[in-house]
Amino acid sequence: MRRKTDTSSTGSAGVRGPLRPVEIATIAIFGGLAVAAVVVAAVIPLASAVRVLAPVPLALIAARTRPRAMVAAAVASTGVAFAMAGSGAALSVFGSAVLGGIIGEIKRRGRGVPTMLAAALVTAPLVTAVTVGVLFLLKPLRELVLAAMRNSMEGFGRWVARVPGLSGVGDFFKGLGTNIADYWWAWVLISGTVGTFITIVVAWWILGAIIARLADVPSEDTLDAGDAAGSGVDSAVGSGVVAPVPMTLRDVEFAYEAGGRRILRGVDLIIEPGEFVAVVGANGSGKSTLAKVLAGRRPSAGAVIRPGLAGLGRAGGTAMVLQRPETQMLGSRVADDVVWGLPPETEVDVDALLAEVGLAGLGERETSDLSGGQQQRLAIAGALARDPALLIADEVTSMVDPVGREEIMALLTELPQRRGVAVVLITHRASEARSADRVIHIVDGRVAPTPPEWMAPEAQRVEALPESIGDTHAIRSRRPLLRLAGLGHVYLAGSPWEVRALHDVSLHVDRGDGLLIVGGNGSGKTTLAWIMAGLIAPTEGSCELFVDDEWQKVTDSVGEVGLAFQHARLQIQKQNVGDEIMAAGGEKVGTTEVARVLEAVGLPRSMAAARTDSLSGGQMRRVVLAGLLARTPEILVLDEPLAGLDPGARTEVIGVLASLRQAGMTIVIISHDFSSLEQVCDRRVHLVGGELTAGGEEMPGGPDGAAWPVRGEGMNAEGINAEGINAEGTIE
Repeated sequence: MRRKTDTSSTGSAGVRGPLRPVEIATIAIFGGLAVAAVVVAAVIPLASAVRVLAPVPLALIAARTRPRAMVAAAVASTGVAFAMAGSGAALSVFGSAVLGGIIGEIKRRGRGVPTMLAAALVTAPLVTAVTVGVLFLLKPLRELVLAAMRNSMEGFGRWVARVPGLSGVGDFFKGLGTNIADYWWAWVLISGTVGTFITIVVAWWILGAIIARLADVPSEDTLDAGDAAGSGVDSAVGSGVVAPVPMTLRDVEFAYEAGGRRILRGVDLIIEPGEFVAVVGANGSGKSTLAKVLAGRRPSAGAVIRPGLAGLGRAGGTAMVLQRPETQMLGSRVADDVVWGLPPETEVDVDALLAEVGLAGLGERETSDLSGGQQQRLAIAGALARDPALLIADEVTSMVDPVGREEIMALLTELPQRRGVAVVLITHRASEARSADRVIHIVDGRVAPTPPEWMAPEAQRVEALPESIGDTHAIRSRRPLLRLAGLGHVYLAGSPWEVRALHDVSLHVDRGDGLLIVGGNGSGKTTLAWIMAGLIAPTEGSCELFVDDEWQKVTDSVGEVGLAFQHARLQIQKQNVGDEIMAAGGEKVGTTEVARVLEAVGLPRSMAAARTDSLSGGQMRRVVLAGLLARTPEILVLDEPLAGLDPGARTEVIGVLASLRQAGMTIVIISHDFSSLEQVCDRRVHLVGGELTAGGEEMPGGPDGAAWPVRGEGMNAEGINAEGINAEGTIE
């Protein structure tokens, strides 16, 4: 089918231009939170106190964006509140926008109490005057408000008059109600002005503390290219024509903050049209930052020379595909997601494009039903819908199973010949880097003259894995620790969107086990991990942990099973490493325990003072692991612990896990990567479509029930051949 887009694109703009994408996203998220607070308070009588939270997100908008964005947020959120809950909710949101806007703007400009008091003295009577004007124009609303006020006064007066000797007080309140109704405009002006002034002062104290608390949380759009003025000192932007390649970087440097650490230093390179370039390097070396500069981010120094604009997201410009495809999916259906964000009237042959990326016939599928590999191919389809001249793929295979990796790499390697697209692939995999026309090796922000050691031919020697391993582990008693019986789980059970993730899973984990759970994207591995940790209660069957000499539901013992998420950054909540470990470990964890667990995961004690945002991917994973160890769990469950790590970091993390296992820790690993995990695991289970294969937990071979795939002819470093078949003939 040929489809015209029905959404508008939002391009990057200068600080003084139209709203930028990051500002629009901020308005949508925080404005929605404000509306939600007011609407909940309006429709749920017992939740009226929630209304006081509405100014908080709106104040954050004002503190982090321009006044133009705050005005847009006020108008949009007020309109949405009116549509959802009527005029009362709309007025409440508008008042919250005024209040939050004042406090946030003052904080953004770095002003203090005197400015706040002056703003309150000016704003309070103006806001009250607007209220009087609204009541004057809307007679039915005014009569309703005044009747309510009069009845309240008279009712309170009658209640007071019941007290002996206070009958006169009752008459006073009755007369006061009549006076307010007769001279309502004066009463509203006086009381409203005083009340608004007090509200602003109190809000300054409360909202100011919240804004200060969140000041260190970054809100910068690191992909906002700013094409209006070009990119770099010597960029040739011409007349605004989009033309990202050929591109030359000359002595490029980049720092995210003025005077901050330089992430890139003296980078010189050339990207030609229609070539396939691989960028490799250790975690934290600057690869992703280089990708942002290639996509149009202005360097701090040096020059980026192009024939025209980078045109990020624009037709004929630059497209980016990121590591986590779900963050790039916006449409609810596959066909809608392909064209999302394109200018109106743009024609795209969606069917042909989906067929090109291996998603033929899936145009009407829900995007949420796709596997990880399919989602990544959908992201590539969305990028190709813009007919880019430059495609940047940042770790696009790190969260994809072996079959998905092969398919995505086949697609990327064909693009330069088939479409003439220049492809820049950031990767940690030697097999992927060797597919490129040339390799750019980044070391500490610079381009190294030679490729990394792990790409050398002698480093690619493949050895057969042993059939059984782990005889040197400290605990071999095989005492029961965790058992799953007839386990099943269904998301949105009973609804039209019901999805079954697990079916009849029976599994046991003994004390001292090293268990590897493998399976393709969408096979249910992560759901199983969350159930093991007690974060999800299964809809069928049971998951029990042996604690205090008895079996208990894992959901009743949350914390006894430590879970490390796929994305370590999502699990880190504090600003520095020490605080993060203490928060994860609980009240009993102090500086001594922090130092101990840091050393246990191979990090120096001095790392406790480091900011979490400054850590590399491998360091983040080890900090999360240190926090889990501080809590002394019975079992560690690690979901994709090697994803996105460079070979050096992979070796370090595997070494840490092997040491923990040898010390007696029970470890369950969920991974697409088999390489080197024999150092940690001696048992393996395989999930396919939410079910255990080969009759359940027991896999043929080896005394521990785990036959590791023996690598044979045509198999890669993970024991998988080009068709995704392992040595046992099982599809991975």
